[in-house]
Amino acid sequence: MDKQGTPETLSPRQVEAFKVVIEKGSVTAAAMAMHISQPSVSRLVRSLEESVGFPLFAREKGRLLATPEAMLFYEEIQRYFRNFQRLAHTAADIRALARGNLRIGSFIALSLAVTPTVIKGFRQKNPDMNISCTTAQSRQIVDLVASRFADLGIVDPVAVSNEVHVERRWQFRCVCALPAGHDLAASEVITAEQLAGETVIGLEREFLGRHPSGAALYRRLAPRLRLQVQQSIAACALVAQGIGVAIVDPFTAMFCRPTGIEVRALAVTIPFEISMISSPAAPLSMAAQQFLEMFDAELAKAGAHANHIAAST
Repeated sequence: MDKQGTPETLSPRQVEAFKVVIEKGSVTAAAMAMHISQPSVSRLVRSLEESVGFPLFAREKGRLLATPEAMLFYEEIQRYFRNFQRLAHTAADIRALARGNLRIGSFIALSLAVTPTVIKGFRQKNPDMNISCTTAQSRQIVDLVASRFADLGIVDPVAVSNEVHVERRWQFRCVCALPAGHDLAASEVITAEQLAGETVIGLEREFLGRHPSGAALYRRLAPRLRLQVQQSIAACALVAQGIGVAIVDPFTAMFCRPTGIEVRALAVTIPFEISMISSPAAPLSMAAQQFLEMFDAELAKAGAHANHIAAST
């Protein structure tokens, strides 16, 4: 310390040598523990004394005796090393996903049949992680991700804006939901001609009209669209009551199948698309990256299962 009382810069090696000498009781033992020579330990201790500006050891008959000031200094060093060790534990926890938060936003269809399974698997792998899942319309999820109130968003690609980054995109085929025991259930694939003779519970025009095949089918079915809803889950609930048939996404259909509906493939290809989005303002956390990979795997499995149900039941 200089005459104005400004602290000198201490080197980690000086502090380590002092700490080991205190704990081992001699320079010889400290040198063995640090795998350096005794003169090197002595030099480090002397240079530390010069830096702090007071004696750390009294030398009597070849022995080093720690001064009271040295013991006060050692107490502070112990606190420092305890904090440093906590940092190491914190780093280990972060690396092992043993702490932290993962915030997911999901539109309704995937909140039913896929996202819960992924969350379950993620929690089994990382039981100490805090997870929140917000279910909302896709445009609201986009806003949450863009504002960094959600780490990942599972949305309809139509809602995606340049404020978010698309991590991955998937495409599946819509299916036809029928009341249990319906005459059309005898067919493996439902055609537009067959639908034209049925009461059709329709989703929003935007859902079918974004693709040419869907738009053409919408125009053909328009006279039969006596009842319209905004979500596949509502359409399936009405189908289960025997009110009509519906064109829905395959995941909601798979989820609702036990409620009293039958699922068949459509002859017309109507895509059902999903995007996983993140904020471009920051890279994905390790937790978010793991969730994304697990979601991708589960989506492939669920999609294959939904297609199998539509093709074989």
